[in-house]
Amino acid sequence: MKRSLSLAFVAVFFVQQLLAQSIDDGKKFMYYERFKSAKDVFEKLVAANPKNEEAAYWLGQAYIGLEDVVKAKQTYQTALQANATSPILLAGMGHVELLENKATDARNHFDMAINTSKSKDNEVLHAVGRANAYTKAGDANYGIGHLQKITTTKKFNDPSVFVTIGDAYRKLVDGGNAVLAFKNALTLNPKYAAAKHKEGLIYESQKNREFFLPAFEEAVSMDPNYGPAFYSLYAYWYFRDVAKAEDYLNKYIAVIDSDPQNDYFRIYLKYASGQFKEAITQSDDLIKRVGADVIKPRIYVLKAYSHKSLAEKLAKEKDSVNAVAEYANAKKNIDVYLTKSKQEEIVPKDYELLGDIMSGTPGSESQAYAYYEKAMNVDTVQENKASYLDKAIVLANKLNDKVAKAYWQEKQYNAKKSPSNVDMYNLGRTFFDAGSASGDFNFYRKADSVFAIYTTQYPDQAYGYYWRARSNWSIDTSMVNSMANPHFEKFVQVASASKDSVSFRPQIKLAYKYFIGYNIFVKKDYKVAIEFCDKILAIDPADKEAAEYKRQLTGGKSQATGNNSKATSGVNSNSVTGRNERQAFIYS
Repeated sequence: MKRSLSLAFVAVFFVQQLLAQSIDDGKKFMYYERFKSAKDVFEKLVAANPKNEEAAYWLGQAYIGLEDVVKAKQTYQTALQANATSPILLAGMGHVELLENKATDARNHFDMAINTSKSKDNEVLHAVGRANAYTKAGDANYGIGHLQKITTTKKFNDPSVFVTIGDAYRKLVDGGNAVLAFKNALTLNPKYAAAKHKEGLIYESQKNREFFLPAFEEAVSMDPNYGPAFYSLYAYWYFRDVAKAEDYLNKYIAVIDSDPQNDYFRIYLKYASGQFKEAITQSDDLIKRVGADVIKPRIYVLKAYSHKSLAEKLAKEKDSVNAVAEYANAKKNIDVYLTKSKQEEIVPKDYELLGDIMSGTPGSESQAYAYYEKAMNVDTVQENKASYLDKAIVLANKLNDKVAKAYWQEKQYNAKKSPSNVDMYNLGRTFFDAGSASGDFNFYRKADSVFAIYTTQYPDQAYGYYWRARSNWSIDTSMVNSMANPHFEKFVQVASASKDSVSFRPQIKLAYKYFIGYNIFVKKDYKVAIEFCDKILAIDPADKEAAEYKRQLTGGKSQATGNNSKATSGVNSNSVTGRNERQAFIYS
């Protein structure tokens, strides 16, 4: 009898050891982000013992890794039917609810899991921290608080906890604490490649190549089976050295789960090397092999990029007919992608791509503005935002769309932390040009506001006063309110005193011509008007207009105001759009 009990105990012991090892095997696959292999392990464990809560939890995590939230939820719901108060399963359900943007329900499940386990189950605390670190709706600070409890327990030696803490800090954009957490993980296990790789990701986000590239290389040296680091190296070299990128891609594919869709990465290298037609053909072949309902939607983005690049190449070759056809194909594929993808899968660059496609499509260029703006609104990287703004301004210039340029250049100016005097000047000029193109006085008012600030910050620079004068004159076209007068006067004063006064002669002459018109039409003071003619002739004796104005004015008042006088013919003091006759006189 004792022998039978002993054998039974040994059998149970070995079964438990086998299951524990199997769970560890599955968790190892999770570490390497081989979620399909992990799923296969945990599915077998759950099938063998449906009451195995830990296996059920990790099966749900594997499904989350495979982006199958529905299956993850079903897994947790089924397991909770057998044990509705299981802390680890409650934590798993909370993870799913965060993915569903049900933050309140998730917090209730997390609190229940922690309270039920009395905050003493490190696996439960880690599950709560994991859920909050790796979901958009998660509360990283809440997760960090519970993860830190684990690090204070006796005999703590799990580097994965510090990695999760580091990722939570990454989510908070706290690079300093993130790097510290990853270094703590490496202190516990100097060969823990995930910590070194994620440390590299911090430096990569800071564009610090001196640190992130060695970190990626060190990670694959620590563990040649750690695929994510190989992928980062492939991505880095993708647009820099196709041969190196291909080498790292081969190493990446060698250590990840086998999947026909891995061919996607090889096809992308075709695109990177300029083989656009081959990329399109191989993408179509992959879609057929895998199935349009199964293939990951991003293949259509690859096709869209390839068609767009082919269109740009054809356009340079003056093959406009085929270029338009390729732009249409690019648009078709990005539309398929946007239809098939979940909203959270769409990234700002996808909207930028759509903007680029519309920008190159004759007759549809102006539609690109909306997509550049959408990309700018959802992107959190300032450098990327600046790129979208630049593209919109380039497009506005291409279309000679001065109103659109004013809209985008104002956004660009406001996005700069420390705009220069050149930035301010360009914005003011853009507003002025938009007013000239549209006849909308609001643009002139905006121009005046910008140049008012300009003259305050740069009082010794004459152009600020000049464009204030021009802006106010464009508002007060009849000159009756004298809005431009003080600004032209100040401009002449500053410009004449400048070392570069000779270069300002064309603008000074225009200011004097303004005052000729003002004294003829508004003040009726022909003597002063003649004095301004003389000022023009003093700096430019060959100015024919000034000489003609003076000839007419010195002929007497009747001639200056007669029906045949060029100075006064057809005056329309009520003009409100564009240049009225008084402005035409100045510009004649």
